[in-house]
Amino acid sequence: MSPLSPSPPINDPQYSRRAWLTLAAAAAASLAAGCGSGSGTTEKFQATFLQPWQSYETLPVAEWRRRLKLTRDLGCNEIILQWSALYGGSYPWTMPEELIQLLFEEGRSNGIGIRVGLPYDEGWWKVLSGKGTRRVSEFLDRTQAVCVETLNNSRWPDQAGFRGWYLPYELDQYNWATPERRELLVPWLSAISEASAKRSAQPLALSTFYSQVATTGTLAGLWGDILDAVRLRPMLQDGVGVAGLGNYAGLEPLRLLLRERNIPFDLIVELFEQLPSLPNSNDAFRAKPASGERISEQMQVARSFGADRIVAFAVDPWLLSSSDDELTFPYSWGSQV
Repeated sequence: MSPLSPSPPINDPQYSRRAWLTLAAAAAASLAAGCGSGSGTTEKFQATFLQPWQSYETLPVAEWRRRLKLTRDLGCNEIILQWSALYGGSYPWTMPEELIQLLFEEGRSNGIGIRVGLPYDEGWWKVLSGKGTRRVSEFLDRTQAVCVETLNNSRWPDQAGFRGWYLPYELDQYNWATPERRELLVPWLSAISEASAKRSAQPLALSTFYSQVATTGTLAGLWGDILDAVRLRPMLQDGVGVAGLGNYAGLEPLRLLLRERNIPFDLIVELFEQLPSLPNSNDAFRAKPASGERISEQMQVARSFGADRIVAFAVDPWLLSSSDDELTFPYSWGSQV
Protein backbone atom coordinates (compact mmCIF):
# COMPACT_ATOMS: atom_id res chain seq x y z
CA MET A 1 0.00 0.00 0.00
CA SER A 2 2.97 2.35 -0.24
CA PRO A 3 2.11 4.69 -3.12
CA LEU A 4 4.47 5.14 -5.99
CA SER A 5 3.58 8.82 -5.93
CA PRO A 6 0.83 10.76 -4.14
CA SER A 7 -0.55 11.99 -7.45
CA PRO A 8 -3.99 11.28 -8.95
CA PRO A 9 -4.40 9.46 -12.23
CA ILE A 10 -5.84 12.57 -13.85
CA ASN A 11 -3.01 15.07 -13.92
CA ASP A 12 -4.37 17.82 -16.15
CA PRO A 13 -6.62 20.14 -14.10
CA GLN A 14 -8.38 21.30 -17.27
CA TYR A 15 -10.47 18.47 -18.65
CA SER A 16 -11.24 18.24 -22.35
CA ARG A 17 -14.68 19.05 -23.72
CA ARG A 18 -15.23 15.31 -24.26
CA ALA A 19 -14.46 14.58 -20.61
CA TRP A 20 -16.92 17.18 -19.35
CA LEU A 21 -19.64 15.93 -21.68
CA THR A 22 -18.96 12.47 -20.31
CA LEU A 23 -19.08 13.83 -16.76
CA ALA A 24 -22.53 15.28 -17.38
CA ALA A 25 -23.74 11.98 -18.81
CA ALA A 26 -22.31 10.00 -15.90
CA ALA A 27 -23.88 12.34 -13.37
CA ALA A 28 -27.25 12.01 -15.08
CA ALA A 29 -26.94 8.22 -15.07
CA SER A 30 -26.16 8.22 -11.37
CA LEU A 31 -29.13 10.43 -10.57
CA ALA A 32 -31.38 8.23 -12.67
CA ALA A 33 -30.06 5.21 -10.81
CA GLY A 34 -31.31 6.71 -7.56
CA CYS A 35 -34.91 7.33 -8.55
CA GLY A 36 -37.30 6.08 -5.89
CA SER A 37 -40.12 3.87 -7.14
CA GLY A 38 -43.57 5.36 -6.90
CA SER A 39 -42.62 8.18 -4.53
CA GLY A 40 -42.07 10.89 -7.09
CA THR A 41 -38.78 11.75 -5.39
CA THR A 42 -35.19 11.24 -6.45
CA GLU A 43 -32.75 9.45 -4.18
CA LYS A 44 -29.32 11.03 -4.28
CA PHE A 45 -26.08 10.62 -2.41
CA GLN A 46 -25.82 12.51 0.86
CA ALA A 47 -22.02 12.62 0.98
CA THR A 48 -18.93 11.63 -0.96
CA PHE A 49 -15.35 10.75 -0.17
CA LEU A 50 -12.49 12.75 -1.61
CA GLN A 51 -8.99 11.29 -1.75
CA PRO A 52 -6.70 14.34 -1.81
CA TRP A 53 -3.54 14.11 -3.91
CA GLN A 54 -0.55 16.38 -4.34
CA SER A 55 -1.54 17.49 -7.85
CA TYR A 56 -4.70 19.02 -6.38
CA GLU A 57 -2.48 21.83 -5.12
CA THR A 58 -2.42 23.25 -8.66
CA LEU A 59 -6.12 22.78 -9.43
CA PRO A 60 -7.62 26.21 -10.27
CA VAL A 61 -10.31 27.64 -8.02
CA ALA A 62 -12.73 27.66 -10.96
CA GLU A 63 -12.22 23.92 -11.36
CA TRP A 64 -12.90 23.30 -7.66
CA ARG A 65 -16.08 25.34 -7.96
CA ARG A 66 -17.22 23.28 -10.93
CA ARG A 67 -16.56 20.00 -9.10
CA LEU A 68 -18.21 21.15 -5.90
CA LYS A 69 -21.30 22.29 -7.80
CA LEU A 70 -21.57 18.86 -9.42
CA THR A 71 -21.09 17.24 -6.02
CA ARG A 72 -23.94 19.30 -4.58
CA ASP A 73 -26.15 18.63 -7.60
CA LEU A 74 -25.73 14.92 -6.88
CA GLY A 75 -27.21 15.52 -3.43
CA CYS A 76 -24.04 15.59 -1.34
CA ASN A 77 -23.95 18.05 1.54
CA GLU A 78 -20.74 16.62 2.99
CA ILE A 79 -17.29 15.75 1.70
CA ILE A 80 -15.20 13.28 3.67
CA LEU A 81 -11.50 13.99 3.18
CA GLN A 82 -10.01 10.51 3.36
CA TRP A 83 -6.80 11.87 4.86
CA SER A 84 -5.11 15.20 5.51
CA ALA A 85 -1.59 13.78 5.25
CA LEU A 86 0.20 10.67 3.99
CA TYR A 87 3.32 9.40 5.72
CA GLY A 88 5.22 6.17 6.25
CA GLY A 89 5.59 5.60 2.50
CA SER A 90 7.98 6.60 -0.24
CA TYR A 91 6.41 10.01 -0.92
CA PRO A 92 5.03 11.61 2.26
CA TRP A 93 2.72 14.54 1.67
CA THR A 94 0.71 16.89 3.86
CA MET A 95 -2.33 18.60 2.41
CA PRO A 96 -1.68 22.38 2.58
CA GLU A 97 -3.88 24.21 5.04
CA GLU A 98 -4.67 26.73 2.30
CA LEU A 99 -6.22 23.94 0.21
CA ILE A 100 -8.31 22.63 3.10
CA GLN A 101 -9.42 26.20 3.84
CA LEU A 102 -10.42 26.58 0.18
CA LEU A 103 -12.59 23.47 0.43
CA PHE A 104 -14.29 24.82 3.54
CA GLU A 105 -14.98 28.20 1.94
CA GLU A 106 -16.08 26.99 -1.48
CA GLY A 107 -17.96 24.09 0.06
CA ARG A 108 -19.85 26.46 2.34
CA SER A 109 -21.02 28.51 -0.65
CA ASN A 110 -22.46 25.29 -2.10
CA GLY A 111 -24.01 24.05 1.15
CA ILE A 112 -21.32 21.40 1.64
CA GLY A 113 -19.59 20.68 4.93
CA ILE A 114 -16.23 18.96 5.38
CA ARG A 115 -15.36 15.94 7.53
CA VAL A 116 -11.58 16.00 7.90
CA GLY A 117 -9.51 12.85 7.63
CA LEU A 118 -6.66 12.34 10.08
CA PRO A 119 -3.09 11.63 8.85
CA TYR A 120 -2.66 8.17 7.34
CA ASP A 121 0.38 5.95 7.86
CA GLU A 122 0.73 3.87 4.70
CA GLY A 123 2.36 1.03 6.61
CA TRP A 124 -1.05 -0.07 7.95
CA TRP A 125 -1.67 -3.12 5.73
CA LYS A 126 1.95 -4.25 5.77
CA VAL A 127 2.00 -4.27 9.56
CA LEU A 128 -1.31 -6.12 9.76
CA SER A 129 -0.03 -8.80 7.38
CA GLY A 130 2.75 -9.73 9.82
CA LYS A 131 2.65 -12.36 12.54
CA GLY A 132 2.26 -11.69 16.24
CA THR A 133 1.25 -8.50 18.00
CA ARG A 134 4.46 -6.61 18.82
CA ARG A 135 4.73 -4.71 15.52
CA VAL A 136 0.99 -4.05 15.53
CA SER A 137 1.21 -2.65 19.05
CA GLU A 138 4.12 -0.38 18.15
CA PHE A 139 2.35 0.82 15.01
CA LEU A 140 -0.84 1.62 16.92
CA ASP A 141 1.13 3.54 19.54
CA ARG A 142 2.80 5.69 16.86
CA THR A 143 -0.36 6.38 14.89
CA GLN A 144 -2.33 7.14 18.04
CA ALA A 145 0.21 9.79 18.99
CA VAL A 146 -0.02 11.40 15.53
CA CYS A 147 -3.83 11.35 15.52
CA VAL A 148 -4.18 12.74 19.04
CA GLU A 149 -1.68 15.52 18.36
CA THR A 150 -3.61 16.45 15.21
CA LEU A 151 -6.91 16.44 17.07
CA ASN A 152 -5.57 18.56 19.92
CA ASN A 153 -3.98 21.21 17.71
CA SER A 154 -6.15 21.45 14.61
CA ARG A 155 -8.00 24.65 13.77
CA TRP A 156 -10.62 22.96 11.58
CA PRO A 157 -13.23 22.41 14.33
CA ASP A 158 -13.57 26.21 14.46
CA GLN A 159 -14.79 26.31 10.85
CA ALA A 160 -18.53 26.77 10.35
CA GLY A 161 -18.72 23.86 7.91
CA PHE A 162 -16.77 21.37 10.05
CA ARG A 163 -18.61 18.01 10.21
CA GLY A 164 -16.26 16.01 12.42
CA TRP A 165 -13.29 13.69 11.97
CA TYR A 166 -12.62 10.60 9.86
CA LEU A 167 -10.08 7.94 10.89
CA PRO A 168 -8.55 6.62 7.64
CA TYR A 169 -7.73 3.11 8.86
CA GLU A 170 -10.19 0.55 7.47
CA LEU A 171 -11.27 -2.43 9.56
CA ASP A 172 -12.14 -5.93 8.40
CA GLN A 173 -12.88 -9.19 10.17
CA TYR A 174 -9.83 -11.05 8.82
CA ASN A 175 -7.07 -8.84 10.25
CA TRP A 176 -8.83 -8.45 13.63
CA ALA A 177 -10.07 -11.99 14.15
CA THR A 178 -8.03 -12.84 17.26
CA PRO A 179 -8.70 -11.67 20.82
CA GLU A 180 -5.05 -10.60 21.11
CA ARG A 181 -5.35 -8.13 18.26
CA ARG A 182 -8.72 -6.82 19.42
CA GLU A 183 -7.24 -6.14 22.85
CA LEU A 184 -4.87 -3.74 21.06
CA LEU A 185 -7.46 -2.28 18.69
CA VAL A 186 -10.18 -1.27 21.13
CA PRO A 187 -8.01 0.92 23.43
CA TRP A 188 -6.46 2.53 20.33
CA LEU A 189 -9.87 3.42 18.95
CA SER A 190 -11.02 4.59 22.37
CA ALA A 191 -8.09 6.97 22.83
CA ILE A 192 -8.55 8.55 19.40
CA SER A 193 -12.32 8.74 19.80
CA GLU A 194 -11.99 10.46 23.17
CA ALA A 195 -9.58 13.03 21.72
CA SER A 196 -11.98 13.61 18.83
CA ALA A 197 -14.91 14.15 21.20
CA LYS A 198 -13.08 17.02 22.89
CA ARG A 199 -13.25 19.02 19.67
CA SER A 200 -16.43 17.78 18.00
CA ALA A 201 -19.87 16.55 19.02
CA GLN A 202 -19.89 14.26 15.98
CA PRO A 203 -18.62 10.72 16.64
CA LEU A 204 -15.35 9.76 15.03
CA ALA A 205 -16.12 8.01 11.72
CA LEU A 206 -14.25 5.14 10.12
CA SER A 207 -14.82 2.60 7.37
CA THR A 208 -15.23 -1.15 7.56
CA PHE A 209 -15.56 -3.83 4.91
CA TYR A 210 -16.26 -7.53 4.57
CA SER A 211 -13.06 -9.38 3.70
CA GLN A 212 -13.27 -12.22 1.21
CA VAL A 213 -10.34 -13.97 2.92
CA ALA A 214 -11.39 -17.04 4.91
CA THR A 215 -11.28 -16.47 8.67
CA THR A 216 -12.98 -17.45 11.90
CA GLY A 217 -13.59 -13.79 12.69
CA THR A 218 -16.85 -12.00 11.90
CA LEU A 219 -17.62 -8.34 11.28
CA ALA A 220 -20.51 -8.42 13.75
CA GLY A 221 -18.27 -9.96 16.42
CA LEU A 222 -15.55 -7.37 15.79
CA TRP A 223 -17.90 -4.42 15.93
CA GLY A 224 -19.78 -5.82 18.90
CA ASP A 225 -16.52 -5.70 20.88
CA ILE A 226 -15.70 -2.22 19.59
CA LEU A 227 -19.09 -0.67 20.26
CA ASP A 228 -19.21 -2.11 23.76
CA ALA A 229 -16.38 0.30 24.61
CA VAL A 230 -16.12 3.07 21.99
CA ARG A 231 -18.50 5.65 20.51
CA LEU A 232 -17.96 5.69 16.73
CA ARG A 233 -19.82 6.22 13.47
CA PRO A 234 -19.33 3.08 11.34
CA MET A 235 -19.22 3.50 7.58
CA LEU A 236 -19.92 0.23 5.76
CA GLN A 237 -18.25 -0.19 2.37
CA ASP A 238 -20.59 -2.12 0.09
CA GLY A 239 -17.54 -3.77 -1.52
CA VAL A 240 -19.34 -4.11 -4.85
CA GLY A 241 -16.54 -2.45 -6.81
CA VAL A 242 -14.18 -5.25 -5.76
CA ALA A 243 -16.35 -8.28 -4.94
CA GLY A 244 -19.63 -7.69 -6.78
CA LEU A 245 -23.23 -7.36 -5.62
CA GLY A 246 -23.04 -10.59 -3.62
CA ASN A 247 -20.86 -8.79 -1.09
CA TYR A 248 -23.94 -7.30 0.59
CA ALA A 249 -24.56 -10.73 2.14
CA GLY A 250 -21.30 -10.43 4.05
CA LEU A 251 -22.43 -7.11 5.54
CA GLU A 252 -25.85 -8.34 6.65
CA PRO A 253 -24.90 -9.56 10.17
CA LEU A 254 -23.21 -6.22 10.91
CA ARG A 255 -26.16 -4.29 9.50
CA LEU A 256 -28.51 -6.20 11.79
CA LEU A 257 -26.26 -5.57 14.80
CA LEU A 258 -26.17 -1.83 14.16
CA ARG A 259 -29.92 -1.64 13.65
CA GLU A 260 -30.51 -3.66 16.83
CA ARG A 261 -28.29 -1.30 18.84
CA ASN A 262 -29.70 1.84 17.17
CA ILE A 263 -26.20 2.87 16.07
CA PRO A 264 -26.26 5.46 13.25
CA PHE A 265 -24.17 4.30 10.31
CA ASP A 266 -23.47 5.11 6.67
CA LEU A 267 -23.42 2.88 3.60
CA ILE A 268 -20.60 3.58 1.14
CA VAL A 269 -21.57 2.85 -2.45
CA GLU A 270 -18.53 2.09 -4.60
CA LEU A 271 -18.79 3.68 -8.04
CA PHE A 272 -15.90 1.79 -9.65
CA GLU A 273 -15.20 -1.67 -11.05
CA GLN A 274 -11.84 -3.09 -10.05
CA LEU A 275 -9.63 -4.43 -12.85
CA PRO A 276 -6.67 -6.81 -12.63
CA SER A 277 -3.40 -5.11 -11.76
CA LEU A 278 -0.95 -4.57 -14.57
CA PRO A 279 2.32 -6.53 -14.66
CA ASN A 280 5.24 -4.92 -12.83
CA SER A 281 2.93 -2.39 -11.16
CA ASN A 282 3.46 -3.49 -7.54
CA ASP A 283 -0.23 -4.48 -7.49
CA ALA A 284 -1.34 -0.88 -7.91
CA PHE A 285 -5.11 -0.52 -7.68
CA ARG A 286 -6.65 -0.31 -11.16
CA ALA A 287 -10.30 0.30 -11.96
CA LYS A 288 -12.84 1.93 -14.24
CA PRO A 289 -16.15 3.69 -13.53
CA ALA A 290 -19.06 1.37 -12.84
CA SER A 291 -21.89 1.12 -15.36
CA GLY A 292 -25.15 2.95 -14.76
CA GLU A 293 -26.93 -0.40 -14.61
CA ARG A 294 -24.76 -1.67 -11.77
CA ILE A 295 -25.07 1.59 -9.83
CA SER A 296 -28.85 1.33 -10.22
CA GLU A 297 -28.75 -2.10 -8.58
CA GLN A 298 -26.58 -0.78 -5.74
CA MET A 299 -28.91 2.13 -5.10
CA GLN A 300 -31.90 -0.20 -5.00
CA VAL A 301 -30.22 -2.09 -2.14
CA ALA A 302 -28.99 1.11 -0.49
CA ARG A 303 -32.47 2.60 -0.19
CA SER A 304 -33.65 -0.31 1.97
CA PHE A 305 -30.38 -0.90 3.86
CA GLY A 306 -31.30 1.18 6.91
CA ALA A 307 -28.27 3.47 6.75
CA ASP A 308 -28.54 7.08 7.82
CA ARG A 309 -26.78 8.19 4.66
CA ILE A 310 -25.73 6.87 1.26
CA VAL A 311 -22.12 7.92 0.69
CA ALA A 312 -20.45 7.85 -2.72
CA PHE A 313 -16.98 6.47 -3.25
CA ALA A 314 -16.48 8.66 -5.01
CA VAL A 315 -17.78 11.48 -7.17
CA ASP A 316 -14.16 12.40 -7.90
CA PRO A 317 -12.83 10.62 -9.94
CA TRP A 318 -15.48 8.04 -10.89
CA LEU A 319 -18.09 10.52 -12.09
CA LEU A 320 -15.38 12.63 -13.70
CA SER A 321 -14.32 9.85 -16.08
CA SER A 322 -15.91 8.13 -19.04
CA SER A 323 -17.03 4.52 -18.70
CA ASP A 324 -14.07 3.30 -20.76
CA ASP A 325 -11.39 5.22 -18.86
CA GLU A 326 -9.13 2.94 -16.84
CA LEU A 327 -7.40 4.62 -13.90
CA THR A 328 -4.50 3.35 -11.83
CA PHE A 329 -4.05 4.44 -8.21
CA PRO A 330 -1.19 3.89 -5.78
CA TYR A 331 -3.76 3.52 -3.01
CA SER A 332 -6.03 0.46 -2.71
CA TRP A 333 -9.51 0.97 -1.31
CA GLY A 334 -10.39 -1.88 1.01
CA SER A 335 -7.54 -4.06 -0.20
CA GLN A 336 -6.11 -7.14 1.44
CA VAL A 337 -2.34 -7.41 1.73
